[in-house]
Amino acid sequence: MTIVFDVLSKSVLIVFRGKITILPGPFQDKKAAIAAAEEHCRKLGWSPEP
Repeated sequence: MTIVFDVLSKSVLIVFRGKITILPGPFQDKKAAIAAAEEHCRKLGWSPEP
């Protein structure tokens, strides 16, 4: 999983299992964008290690 926050557009780009997804936002800040991206990946089956 790769997450990239674009500070200009306040969107986030996610690469998960070879699929590229853009969450357009706008997100308040990088922390909010990363949280949204991780939630998106969880919905696709990602489970972070405890």
